[in-house]
Parts: sequence; C-alpha cells; structure tokens
Amino acid sequence: MIARQNIRILFAAGLVSAAALLTTVAFAQGHDEPSQAAGEHGAAHADDHGAGHADAHGGGHHGPAPMNWTDLSDKSRPAFIALLINFGVLATLYYTIGKKPVVEGLKQRRVNIGKDIEDASKMLAEAKERAKKYQADLKNADADAETAKAALVAAGKGEADRLLLDTEERAERMKRDAERLVEQEKKQLEHDLLLETIELAVTQAHQVLEKSATPEDHARLANELLAELAKKPAAPRVGAQTSTAPQAGGVA
Repeated sequence: MIARQNIRILFAAGLVSAAALLTTVAFAQGHDEPSQAAGEHGAAHADDHGAGHADAHGGGHHGPAPMNWTDLSDKSRPAFIALLINFGVLATLYYTIGKKPVVEGLKQRRVNIGKDIEDASKMLAEAKERAKKYQADLKNADADAETAKAALVAAGKGEADRLLLDTEERAERMKRDAERLVEQEKKQLEHDLLLETIELAVTQAHQVLEKSATPEDHARLANELLAELAKKPAAPRVGAQTSTAPQAGGVA
C-alpha cells in the first residue's frame, strides 16, 4: 500500500515538472513576440506614418523570435538548457529516491498477483471437487433414500421385536411370581387348616374323654403315656397337651 502511494506521488511530481517546463518555454516565446513587434512598430511610425505603419505591421507579423538555448544571462528569456538541466536534476532525484520504493512496490505487486492467482487456482480446484461431489451425491440421492428408508424400517422392526420380547419376558416373570405367591399362599392355608383341624380334633377328643372315660381309664391312659414318654422323649408342645389331659380328667 505504501509503495503504491510512493509511485503515485512520483508520477504526479513528474507530471507537474513537465507541465512547468512546457509552460515556461511557451511563456518565453510569447513574451518575445510582443516586444519585437512593439519595437518595429515604433520605428516605422517615426519615419513614415502611412507606409511605415504598413511596413511595421508587415514586419511585426513575421515568425517568432529565436529561442534562447544557452544564454543564461538573459533574464527575459530563460535558457532552454537551464530548464533542461533542472528537469534532469528533478528526474534524477525522482529516480534515485523513488527507484527502491518503485521496485519494491512492483515486486510486492508481483508477489501479491502471484498469490492471488494461486489462491484463485486453489479455490477453483476446491470448487470443482465440491461440484463433482455434489453431482455424485445427486446421482446417488435415490439410492441413498432407499437405503435410509430400509435402514429406518429395519430399525423400527428391530425396536418393535425388542419391545415385544421385553413384554413377553415381563409377562412370563409376572406369571412365575404370581404362581409362586399362589403356591405359598396355598401351602400357608393348608398349614393353617391342618393346625385348626388338629386343635379342633384335640378339643373334641378332650370333650369325649371328659364325658365317657372313667377315673380308672384316665389313670390307665396316664400311665401308658408316661411309659411311652419314658421310652422316647416327645416334643414340648405334645407333652404339654398330653399332660393337660389327666389334669382335666382328674378335675372332672
């Protein structure tokens, strides 16, 4: 960016110098023409007003005065060689001062252009690759859609099968649990009924014994029971029930 500004400044300065040179030369030539025409017109007017006036007009309209090429002492007409030297000095200064920035600017411009071309080439290659990929995807769009549909159907079927299997396993587990609970309740009920039946039978047997057995029968049964208990120890509960029978009979 700086190099571009330097180039523009140098170019503008060169144009200004060239314009100044051309303007100075034109001004010098235009200044000489009126001076020479006025001198000739005055001389002719002094000699003869009529013919001299015509001669002065005729002589005043000849070609421009010669250009001052090398006379540096003439202040009215700057020497062309001086202007040329000034222009050469300015051009030399511009070249000396602006050569390096201009060269560097051109080099940097070349590098930037090469980089831009390289980036554009990469972008073009990437765009072509993407275009090929998109075209291939468009060609395979129908096949991909069918594949995706089949995959979704398979996934849904697999999910349905899994849910059905889980439901069956849960139902089977609940069935086993229910059967086990029913079996436990059945066994508990049978056990409770057996205990109630035994208690009822014992109670009825006590009642029958209390009504029909005599004291001798009670004493004989007690002796037999004691003899059996002496041979084989019985359970505490059974012994307690057996021991209560003679007491009940004795009281009766």
